[in-house]
Amino acid sequence: MKNKLVIGVFALMCASFIFVLLMPADKASFESENRTMSQISDFNADTVFSGEFTSSFESFLGDSAAFRSVFLEANKRAERAKGFTPDTGKIISTTKDIGTGTTQKQNLLVADGSVMEMFMRNTEQEKNYADAVNHFARTLPEDVNIYSMVVPTQLAFKDPVYKNLQDDQEDAINSIYEKLDGRIKTIDAYGAIEPHADEYVYFHTDHHWTQLGAYYAYREMMKITGAKAADKAAFEVNDIPNVLGYLYDRTDSSDFSVLPDTIQWYDTDPENKLKITMYSFDKNNVPSPYKGTMYDRTKATYQFFFGSDHAVVEMVNDANPDGGTIAVIKESYANVLAPWLIQSYNKVILVDPRIYKGGFDYIMDTYSPDDVLILNYIFTTNFADYCDILKKM
Repeated sequence: MKNKLVIGVFALMCASFIFVLLMPADKASFESENRTMSQISDFNADTVFSGEFTSSFESFLGDSAAFRSVFLEANKRAERAKGFTPDTGKIISTTKDIGTGTTQKQNLLVADGSVMEMFMRNTEQEKNYADAVNHFARTLPEDVNIYSMVVPTQLAFKDPVYKNLQDDQEDAINSIYEKLDGRIKTIDAYGAIEPHADEYVYFHTDHHWTQLGAYYAYREMMKITGAKAADKAAFEVNDIPNVLGYLYDRTDSSDFSVLPDTIQWYDTDPENKLKITMYSFDKNNVPSPYKGTMYDRTKATYQFFFGSDHAVVEMVNDANPDGGTIAVIKESYANVLAPWLIQSYNKVILVDPRIYKGGFDYIMDTYSPDDVLILNYIFTTNFADYCDILKKM
């Protein structure tokens, strides 16, 4: 009788699992994480023995679940129960996912009206990331200018009682920069943002910087490139109020005064003259264009900027024909920087290696960029699989 019960329970679990997979995927769950649905890697000897195929298959199964948001919410509740409250706020143990198919343990600090990611250094991974960036110095033509920008998060600029709960982000960024090839020019985003830390340069409830925060890094970059930076005062500022971001969904902030966000965006294309085209790619790296927009007015989250992430985004500014072309190897942090970059370039090509699976030689052959910028926020540099993706490009 006992064996029959066990077999019955097992059969019910299997049937439930199959049912969940056969139902339509819960697309809203991973779209809320500002990423696209995980895809299965090609099945071959390299992907099998490296573990890439297994990892991608597991991620695909997870994203294919019909009630993924329900399962995630149950997991969040369990994570919230593990949080503790020191004098400086509430620290919550959770996980970090940048959309590459792997997760890492992470702590969030709920304090000072914000939900903030707490950074932990990994000196070995700093070397790995620097080597991934140096890969482009070894492979790109000598006449291409290469830039690196690693962006800190808001906790780096909080009062010591808060920021000292994590490892020093400035030290970690400098450590990465010191390991870069001499031909790579570094952009000091930390130094550019620090004098403006009391301004609205980071969201309170999301892990991203704001378009204002990105502006200060853009202005610093233009000093390095020698190009003229646009004046933000020349553009109308618009607001989307009462926004709660991704980090807010990761924690229970009911016991704390968390400030809702406002999406502040600068109308850098008031006459709609910029040409924006997105591209997807098939297994043979053949592109398929589709119409896109720089500011997606149907979204009231960080996805307002470009609607989300895409394999490749092509931006053209015909008003600046002599501005040259820059290719940006990026994750979502670049989405609020791009509207500024296109003010100083004729073409801006955004390449997201988490989605784009082709080689960078295609980008070089298609666009012949004068400049290449590798831009990531500091947590992305801690993911070994992301570095592997960069090296494979």
